Amino acid sequence: MKWFSFGKKKKKSAAQVSVLEVTDQTFQVQVINRSYKMPVMVDFWAAWCGPCRQLGPVLENLAEEPDSPFVLAKLDTENNQRTAQKYNIQSIPAVKMFRNGRIVDEFTGALPTGLVRRFVQKAVSAPAPPLGFQGSDDPAQRLEQAQHQLKRGNGLNAFTLLKDFPDGEQSEAARALLPLAQFMVDVADGDALTGLENLDKLYQQAVLALERRNPKKALALLAEALETGEEIDRPFTASVMQSLFTLLGKNHKLTQQYQDKVTAVSPG
Repeated sequence: MKWFSFGKKKKKSAAQVSVLEVTDQTFQVQVINRSYKMPVMVDFWAAWCGPCRQLGPVLENLAEEPDSPFVLAKLDTENNQRTAQKYNIQSIPAVKMFRNGRIVDEFTGALPTGLVRRFVQKAVSAPAPPLGFQGSDDPAQRLEQAQHQLKRGNGLNAFTLLKDFPDGEQSEAARALLPLAQFMVDVADGDALTGLENLDKLYQQAVLALERRNPKKALALLAEALETGEEIDRPFTASVMQSLFTLLGKNHKLTQQYQDKVTAVSPG
C-alpha cells in the first residue's frame, strides 16, 4: 500500500493499516478525514449477514495487496446505527467508496473479486470530487490560506490546500509547510503513530497544542519527542519541527531556540 511519507521510515506494521474497524465515534476521522489523503472503502456489514461474511474477505484481500490504492473501513451496522442511518443503509453488505469526504461510487451485495476490483479501479481512476474546503486558484493566495489554517490549528484544511500545490514561486514554501499539516492529520487518524506509547503520547499532545494555537508548547513536546523516539523516528520528528519553523519564520524566537536540535538530526 502506498502512503504519504516525508522523512519517516515506518517500522511498526500497525502504522501501515490496510483494514480498520470504525464506529459512530471514529467515522469522521477515520473515513471522512482520511479520504482526503487516499480513497477509503467502507464495508457496512453485520455478523448475522451471510453475504457479508462472503464479501468481507474479498474486500480485505484487495485492501491488503501491496499496491492497493485504498483503505478498507469496516462498520458493524448493528452496533453503529447512527452512521448506518445517516448513509441510508437498508440492505447489507453495502459498500461505499469515499474520496475528499464524499461518496464517489457504491454497490450492494456480495460481488465476486473481479467485479469488486473493477469497481475499485473505476472509483479511484475517476477525477476526485471538489474539496470541501475551497482554496484560491492563485498560488500566492493559496499559500497564505494554508498558513492561516495552520496558525488557526486546522491541519486538515491546510493539508487539502498544500497536498497538490501548483508549481511556481510558492511551491517550495508549500512543500516546506506540508509536513506540519500532514503530521496533524496523520496523528489524528493514527498513520503517524509508532506503537511506542511515550512517543505517541507526545505526538498527540503536540497536535493538541497546535490545534489550540500554542506553538511554544508544541515545540517543547516535539523536542521531547526528539529525545524519546528511537533513531529511526528522529528525522521524522525533526522534519515536523522544521516545517513549524517555516510557519513561524526563521527569525522567530522559537525557531532560534530549537533550530540547533533539529539541525543535528536532519537528514542531509
